[in-house]
Amino acid sequence: KQWYQRRVRGVKNMTKKLMEERQKAEDRIAALEQEKEEMKLKLEEVENEKTALLNSCEEKEEEVEAITAENEEETKRISELELEIENNMRVIDSNKNELHNLEQEKKHKEVKHAELEAKLKEFIDECMEMSEAV
Repeated sequence: KQWYQRRVRGVKNMTKKLMEERQKAEDRIAALEQEKEEMKLKLEEVENEKTALLNSCEEKEEEVEAITAENEEETKRISELELEIENNMRVIDSNKNELHNLEQEKKHKEVKHAELEAKLKEFIDECMEMSEAV
C-alpha cells in the first residue's frame, strides 16, 4: 500500500510537472504566435514603405527623363544658336572685308578724282591761256 501511495504521489508529481511544462510550452507558443503577428505587421509596414519608395523612385526616374529630354532640347537649341552665331560672324567678316575694299576703292577714286580735277584745271588754264593769246 505504501508503495502504491508513493507511486501515486510520484505520478501526481510527474503529472503536475508535465502540466507545468505543458503550460510553459503553451505560453511560449502563445508568445511566439504574438511575435509572429507582430512580425507580420512589421513586414506589412516594411512592404508598404518599400512600395512607397519604389513609387517615389519611379516618379524621380520620370522627372530625370523629363529633365534629360529638356536638356537635350536645350543642347540642340544651343548648337543651332552656335551655328547661327558662326554664320553671322562669317557674314560680319565678309562685310568687314567688303567695307575695307569699298573704302580702298573710295580712296582710289578720290585720288583719281583729285588727279582728274587737277588735269581739268590744267586743261582749263591752258584753254584760258590760249583764248587770251588769241
